Amino acid sequence: EEDQFEILSGVLGGSTIGTPIALLVRNKDQRGKDYTEMEVAYRPSHADATYDFKYGVRAVQGGGRSSARETIGRVAAGAGAERLLLWFGGE
Repeated sequence: EEDQFEILSGVLGGSTIGTPIALLVRNKDQRGKDYTEMEVAYRPSHADATYDFKYGVRAVQGGGRSSARETIGRVAAGAGAERLLLWFGGE
């Protein structure tokens, strides 16, 4: 699935303007029916079981707090930070 982002705020003309940068990644590939079997079993190698045991909350459709949709903000921020470091002479 291709993840495309939109910059909603914090950037003007290709430069940051000192305010928080807001990104939006639309999930165009959601299929709720793909998660039907997860109502009775945890997904292997996912954090949904741990999250349920610790907090008592389980989001069956998409993994909730441990889903890729939730973590993509940190991935995008890391990619942006990496570009800045390279731009300023990092390795």
